[in-house]
Amino acid sequence: MLIWLFTLDHKRIGMIYMVLGVWGGFLGLALSFLIRVNYLDPYFNVVSPDVYNYVITSHGVAMIFFFLMPVLMGGFGNYLLPLLLGLPDLNLPRLNALSAWLLLPSAICFGLSMFGGAGVGWTFYPPLSSGDYGGWGVDFLMFSLHLAGLSSVFGSLNFICTMVSAMCSRTVERYSIIVWAYLFTSMLLLASLPVLAAGMTMLLFDRNFGSAFFDPLGGGDPVLFQHMFWFFGHPEVYVLILPGFGMISHVCTTLTNNDSLFGYGGLVLAMFAMVCLGSVVWAHHMFTVGLDLKTAVFFSSVTMIIGVPTGMKVFSWLYMLAGSSGRFWDPIMWWMVGFIVLFTIGGVTGMVLSASVMDALFHDTWFVVAHFHYVLSLGSFSTVVISLIWWWPVIVGYSLNKYLLMAHWGVSMVGFNLCFFPMHFLGVYGLPRRVCSYEPCFQWMNTLCSIGGLLSVFSGFMLMYILWESMAVSNRVVGLWGSNSIVLNVVTVPVPHHCVYISDPSGWVFRN
Repeated sequence: MLIWLFTLDHKRIGMIYMVLGVWGGFLGLALSFLIRVNYLDPYFNVVSPDVYNYVITSHGVAMIFFFLMPVLMGGFGNYLLPLLLGLPDLNLPRLNALSAWLLLPSAICFGLSMFGGAGVGWTFYPPLSSGDYGGWGVDFLMFSLHLAGLSSVFGSLNFICTMVSAMCSRTVERYSIIVWAYLFTSMLLLASLPVLAAGMTMLLFDRNFGSAFFDPLGGGDPVLFQHMFWFFGHPEVYVLILPGFGMISHVCTTLTNNDSLFGYGGLVLAMFAMVCLGSVVWAHHMFTVGLDLKTAVFFSSVTMIIGVPTGMKVFSWLYMLAGSSGRFWDPIMWWMVGFIVLFTIGGVTGMVLSASVMDALFHDTWFVVAHFHYVLSLGSFSTVVISLIWWWPVIVGYSLNKYLLMAHWGVSMVGFNLCFFPMHFLGVYGLPRRVCSYEPCFQWMNTLCSIGGLLSVFSGFMLMYILWESMAVSNRVVGLWGSNSIVLNVVTVPVPHHCVYISDPSGWVFRN
């Protein structure tokens, strides 16, 4: 156990991130199920309105900062980048270990905030968060995000140093698109997280030291915090989805004989364009604060333009998957198609919200909840499942059960869409979010959403069973690059470059 506590090995640090991510994921899943149970009846609520505010705040923070970021960035990033770059480890292993273990006190502060009560929403808008509301729970939640942000900054610095030094020291025809995805993601985090940290620090000073950064009575401006938060918050969306884009592109180029519709360079440049454009559209979350006409038109227009590189990637994926003949019964293909469909639905509703006139109608309704859950909850989670299916034999040396994975895909897709698709109609009817009661005429829609939420919870436990079954029940040992010791040993053996692109793991991922 002490070996894991003081380890500097990138694989073990990646597993530490994974364990923390699984904890955060199931915590967020439990909180989301409590929300859906609360909506089964329009008036009889399981929790009080104050506790409901605590639940939705903790659900958002847990899913973003303690599930998706540790799993996608910390877990898969730490484990895969040295393998894909052909390196023995990351360049700064001690900084890597520090970034992982900073998440532990961050999780402790997050747990304390749940006991203290922090019902300010994951967006922390003042004056709700800058006053006395919430007590010490809000302070601990801010401390938690400070530590989680510091962890992400350290990890991003390490990733950038490793990838840039590897790319400058050798001449390779092309690196995996996963490498480029993590490079762009690390750049986004490094640019946006300090702004969030500054905003949180100003809020802490407003709450505890009598300053008035966001208090109009003292000359402050609460809208300033919205600008600071969303300057981080919108790039954070791409932080959570870009590693998944890299994984989808990597799997597509490995499965198919067709090259991308726009080529390898087109896929990389599309991600770079999304990074650049996504960094300057933060105010499209703020169309209702009183922006002037020219500002609203600018942010609406640039937001719509992001659909161009996103569409390039979607059409490239579809073009490549069309060339992967004979793989229809592979679960990886089903999850890939499911991801494209779910993410496209989220993207189309994002185009609706990008128009400032439409956003004024749908702002703070369930339509917005449906939109960002289709992009993040469904899109990002689908890439987590795809990454697990693709790399699980690499990590543990055992293959997964094909038929259990197909059943899991069916349960997940039914649960996801049953839970979130009716929310579009609730938003069109004007039902506000962050309110724990509603008119009885919407009960049947909310009941459908709650049934879908129950199926989604079941699919999460089903995924854990599939992973456990592959190790504890089955005897499907796979031979990876000659020996399992290459994967499980503390010392990473550099993987030959051709293994990343030419070897097709579909034969051993589902071997029965």
